[in-house]
Amino acid sequence: MNEKVVDGIQFFDKELECLNKYEFEYVHEPKKKLTASSLVTYLLLRSLCDEVGLILEQDFNLKEECEKRNLPYSSIHNGYHRLFDIGLLNIDRINGRTYIQLPAVAAYVPTAKNPKIPGYFLVPKAIFNSGFLRGFIKARDVRGVLGLLDLINGLYRELKRKGKWLKRKKITLYNKYKQSKQVFNKWLKRVFYGKNSLIQVKQELEGLYELKFIDTVYRERKHDAKFDQFQASSHHTLSYLLKSSSVNYTNDDLQDMQFACKQEVITPMYYAVESNENAMSTVKAVMADILSTTVREIERQTGNIQALGAYFRKTLRLQTKRILQEEQPLRYLIASSYKNAQWDVPEQFK
Repeated sequence: MNEKVVDGIQFFDKELECLNKYEFEYVHEPKKKLTASSLVTYLLLRSLCDEVGLILEQDFNLKEECEKRNLPYSSIHNGYHRLFDIGLLNIDRINGRTYIQLPAVAAYVPTAKNPKIPGYFLVPKAIFNSGFLRGFIKARDVRGVLGLLDLINGLYRELKRKGKWLKRKKITLYNKYKQSKQVFNKWLKRVFYGKNSLIQVKQELEGLYELKFIDTVYRERKHDAKFDQFQASSHHTLSYLLKSSSVNYTNDDLQDMQFACKQEVITPMYYAVESNENAMSTVKAVMADILSTTVREIERQTGNIQALGAYFRKTLRLQTKRILQEEQPLRYLIASSYKNAQWDVPEQFK
């Protein structure tokens, strides 16, 4: 059995907030304004940079990247230079090498001094298919691209939360977009009903849309019975620890914590076992340690927690990173399994 996952580019929530400021807050500073071409260029560079926002300059050819994605080179070239002018691109030199840096990415990457995991969503790589973004450049629609990213954020979170259709009121979209009705209706046509749109509209009823990503946004990930057994064992351990603790939780909380556990620990750990079956005993022991320390930490903070599922996920990541610092062979095995599959290595396993 296969599992569908979004094939996308990690995008921080704070990063999107930063981009929105250039459009909605710097209204009296025209030199800081984004253009549609510069925003599309930012998305292009975001798809090319590493996890800390760096692109090796000697390996970068803007014209070739535009040709690959059917983007207008002259517009993207102008957008590229504007990003430097407004501070969304820098040049950084590290160990004798020159890099193009996206500071809005670098600012939110977890570090040893600041290990906090920022919120993020995935922008589907399919956004570059079939010249979809050319329409926004032609229409000079900066707010349209920002509105699309906000909608993608909502779709991704709804998918991760319950996997259901995202509901959005037409008036809510209009008020966020902050454009004339004529421009807004053109945006709706492009984003919801355009030939190359990423979004499927189930229905529009009395000003309420039900939305979902189209199928080409996803990629297949192998899933098998051994994984199900491994997951069931881990969920059993988590349930036992929670029942033995003083944590007050609902069935919905438990489902959210189990889902976080699957994403953050169970699946990456299982990749390690797939790569090396001899790692199973170590994986089970480390898994138990991670879950145990996570539940104990939540017990200590119970009175201060507003959203238990979100706090559990955050704590789980931090405890995973801390414990795996002392389990280097396992950490390297997990990281290698991700790299071999050409997937981004989660921060806690680097």
